[in-house]
Order: sequence, then structure tokens, then C-alpha cells
Amino acid sequence: MKAAILAVGDELLGGRCLDTNSHWLCDHLSHHGVTVVETRSVGDDQARIVTALRSLSSTADLVIMTGGLGPTQDDLTREAVAEFAGQDLVVDGSALEWITTFFRERDMTMGDAQKRIAMRPEHATCHRNGVGTAPSIRMSIGGGDLWLLPGPPAEMHDAWDSHVSTWLQQASGGQPATPAVTIKAFGLIEAELEARLGDLTRRDHRPQLGTRVSQDEFLLHVEPVGVDDAGYQACVADVEARLQPYVFGRQAETLSDVVGAALLARGESLVTAESCTGGGIGSCIVDVAGSSQWFRGGWITYSNEMKQEFLGVPAGLLEEHGAVSEPVVAAMAEGAARQSGAQWALAVSGIAGPGGGTADKPVGTVWMACHGPTGVTSRRFRLGADRSRIRMRTVKMALQVLRWRLRDIDPMTPTSWDAT
Repeated sequence: MKAAILAVGDELLGGRCLDTNSHWLCDHLSHHGVTVVETRSVGDDQARIVTALRSLSSTADLVIMTGGLGPTQDDLTREAVAEFAGQDLVVDGSALEWITTFFRERDMTMGDAQKRIAMRPEHATCHRNGVGTAPSIRMSIGGGDLWLLPGPPAEMHDAWDSHVSTWLQQASGGQPATPAVTIKAFGLIEAELEARLGDLTRRDHRPQLGTRVSQDEFLLHVEPVGVDDAGYQACVADVEARLQPYVFGRQAETLSDVVGAALLARGESLVTAESCTGGGIGSCIVDVAGSSQWFRGGWITYSNEMKQEFLGVPAGLLEEHGAVSEPVVAAMAEGAARQSGAQWALAVSGIAGPGGGTADKPVGTVWMACHGPTGVTSRRFRLGADRSRIRMRTVKMALQVLRWRLRDIDPMTPTSWDAT
């Protein structure tokens, strides 16, 4: 099945509201094996909505619309769909009863305008809104199907869970679809990772692969279309093998998630000693529910005095090598582990800029150390010139190096940001 999504509302085009509904629908349609061929936004203009419907319905088996189902004069989705289908609008008695009950149970006055949301094209069906008033509407036309869903995300999600998802399951004969997989990797730039995939990224390859980068994480989406389940699973396994050891998870998994799972399985704990990241590593870690089981805490030692007083970094090391150096960052990690009793410690110190760089330590230079039961691994990176990006990359690189050590992968695995 091929689907198109049409989001309706002046607020979307005027920049007052972000179209999160289309993103959400694309994700959930893929779980049913439905390919979205287009998403489009249009304002509250009946003629433009009709034009968009004619265009989208010519290329998609299913069109899902969101928005424009409310009681106000600029809510024109019903009228546009009726015009597109060549049908009159009629009042749905059951829908009117639901809406009337909604207002009565809340001791609210129901105005005449509210009765408008009980209208539908004559050959369509209304489906109850579980959290609001405007019903969802479904109709078949021209060999395709059309769903009209409320615009407020909570109501749209309810409509999907209560009605659309069930309908899609029935439309597929009750067979669960193979879910699409997003594979996540970090440590190499997009071009280098894509080169490892070779012929798998051809546009005519099935299953089809799509790549993008978000905050320097390489996201590879494998769509289960055009191949049976065995072929699909074989492709996913091949992709992950080609991208090792940079692959760290799937779907919504984060580096903190997988590091935490590994530490929990080993019955071990972690502490942090941060300078240039200012607590960024710890912040990512505590985003993980249950991280208190394996994360003991950390130190933000931005000044040399803090490094000496709380982590026991010798003053001589700081004077001789500077705060951004291998001896100092290793001493930070060792001191954090010693002070806490944790088996693992991550320490980072760097020059995030825009000032402070020198010829031998330019902006973007970061030293990090990972202390573990078998000793300390220290590495130097050059992580760019933008302050926020340097700090973000530092956090993720530290967690990736820790993940490699926890999985007995070479912690000196080459990356795109190694300092030579």
C-alpha cells in the first residue's frame, strides 16, 4: 500500500505550528509496511485542499488528512472532501449524540457551531473521538481510501490507535507487517559509512536503504518493501556487519542506553569527570530511566583547582602539560574511579572555543580517558570549530569509547575525528 499525508491549516504555513503529525504518521505507517510517497501541507482554503486531494489520490492508495475538522469557519476539510467526492454533507446522528454527551457530561454549553463537527460526506463513516469532540471520518473513493483525522496530536494519536491501526491490520488480512528498522552508528562521517555499504545503497536495491545524519549519528533506515522477511532480515544483518564496530543500536536506542545495559549486565558502575562538556556526559546518562543502578555520579572540574582538590590531579602535571593533555585526563579518570569506587570512569578535557586555542592545541582539541578494570585508555581528538558541536561530539565519543571497551572492541578504533 502507498500512502500520502495531507496536513491542513494556515498555522502550518505561517510558521506558528510545527507539523509533527506527518512525522508521527510516517513512522507509524511504516510499522504496517505502508510506504509513504508524499507529505504535503496546505492552508485553510477549500479550493487548494480539493486540488491537493486530486493530486495525492492519483498516486496513493491511501490518503490521510489531519486538521480542519473543528467547528470554526476556517475548518474546511469536510467541505473540501465532500466537493472532491461529489457528495453532500449530512449530519451523522451517532456522532451528534457523542458530541452532545461530551458537553453534557462536562456541564458545558454546546453552541450551534459544535453541531457542524458531526457532519460528514453522505457515503463516509464517522468514528468516535476518545479524547475530544471532532470524529474521525473514513471513506472509499475511486479505488482508494481516505481518512480524516483531528489535528490536535493527542486526538490524532487516539484516532490512530482506536481506528486507523485496526483498519490497516484488517486491510492486510490480519497479517502483522514486518517493521522497518533504523540502525544507528557513530564515529565516522556519513560518506565513510555509506562507502562501507557499497551496492546496498543503490536506489533500485530491495529492501531500500535510506540514510541521514542527526547530531553526527548516522541513521540508516531499512524499509521492508520488495523482499520477503528472510531477505529483509538478511539485509539488516549484512548492514550491521558492514558498519561494525560503529553501530551501537536500533530505533530510539542511545549510546547511554546501550552503555547502561552493558554495565548493568556486568554488575559494574560508572562515574564521570568532566571539564569542557560541563556535565553533558552525566546529563545524557541520567536521561536513561534506571541509570541510578549503574551511574554513581560525577565531577564538573572546570578549573585546575577543582581538578586538584576533588580528583587529586597533581599540580605538577597541570603545570607541565596543561589541563588539555593525556597525563591530566588520565589522572582525572583515575582520581574519579578512586574517589568513587566505581569500576569505570570517563574523563574529558578540551578546548571548546571560540578562544583559547594554540598552535599545538587548536580549538576543537579534546583529550578523553576511559578508566576500567584493566587500566586507562586515553585518546586525542579534533572535533571541529563550533563550540556546541565540539561539546556534543565529545559526549558521544566518550560514550562510544566506553562501549567499545565494555564489548572488548579495540578502544583505539579509528574515527573521523582522530588527531594525528
